Amino acid sequence: MPSSAPASAALAYGTLDRLLHRIALGSDAVLEMSFDLERARHGKAAAARELGPPVFVTGLARAGTTILMRLIHAADDFAALRYRDLPFPLAPNSWSRISDRLKRHVETRERGHGDGLEHDLDSPEAIEEVFWKLHDGKHYCRTDGLVPYQPDAETLTAFADYRRLVCLRYGARRYLSKNNANVLRVGGLARNVPGARIVHPFRDPLAQARSLHRQHRQACMLAADDPFRGAFMRWLGHHEFGAHQRPFLLPAGSAPQGDPDTLAYWVSTWIGVHTHLLGQPEDVRETQIFVDYDVLASGDPELLNRLGRRLDLARPLSPATLRPPTALPHREAKLPADLLDEANRVHAALRKRAAAL
Repeated sequence: MPSSAPASAALAYGTLDRLLHRIALGSDAVLEMSFDLERARHGKAAAARELGPPVFVTGLARAGTTILMRLIHAADDFAALRYRDLPFPLAPNSWSRISDRLKRHVETRERGHGDGLEHDLDSPEAIEEVFWKLHDGKHYCRTDGLVPYQPDAETLTAFADYRRLVCLRYGARRYLSKNNANVLRVGGLARNVPGARIVHPFRDPLAQARSLHRQHRQACMLAADDPFRGAFMRWLGHHEFGAHQRPFLLPAGSAPQGDPDTLAYWVSTWIGVHTHLLGQPEDVRETQIFVDYDVLASGDPELLNRLGRRLDLARPLSPATLRPPTALPHREAKLPADLLDEANRVHAALRKRAAAL
């Protein structure tokens, strides 16, 4: 019986593994059917659960989102999708009935980003976007990039059911996700998910842009060696970088300047995403929590305490798992002065918002 494994293990998938993932994740018809069956079989039990306020970690990739998610996950009774829920993430309870009998196991290993972070089947991860891609992909996935939009009432009702199903699967009272693409629907989450806390980690613009540039090149090379890997990330809705990269057209449908193989492109991306997040209306701002990861990674106790209080966490946030971002070789950045000035201006605004946490 095929098994699921982290994306970094995709190169080791056998023929049956790849076929199952292609069928389960690559077909909208199969995804829709799996979700319909899950709601029919487990919807009543899920609806009876009383849930606490959910937390959504979302921002631009390479900002410490994975570490932050794991930090939050350990501090309360959270349910988050895991690689164990693949390849049927829209049917977590139904699939667990089958997969638990298989006693699947994957050795803990470093993830494919090359940043020293390890994961296995039980690591909470960024899988939620499969839901949004199925229900709303036509509204925000364009050939030239990803645009912000407002989910409709039917999709939001389905998403409420989905959160409850995930919580039922893990016997938890609070839903937690890490999904960078939620920057496209931050207003919809803020206004329509009761009690939502939306956490936006960020880093120094040049450091984060360098990391994005490096990851894009690495992901493209890996996908060229094995196209299945690129397809796997596309099925999960990960378009941040790599062979199937699609830019966030932010703010207001604006595309990043330049080419993805240049640092300027990623600095422009950094500016666009964070300008969009900073520019939300007041009712959305009330749910947003900006976190300076460069400060958080130092284990600053005051910041950890303030963040824990803002998220209403049951237990203190532990600095034990925090780590500074991977240091990359410094190269002189030959970037337009106006681009750097704008990045520094936005960074100052982000730090000001983060200081008000």
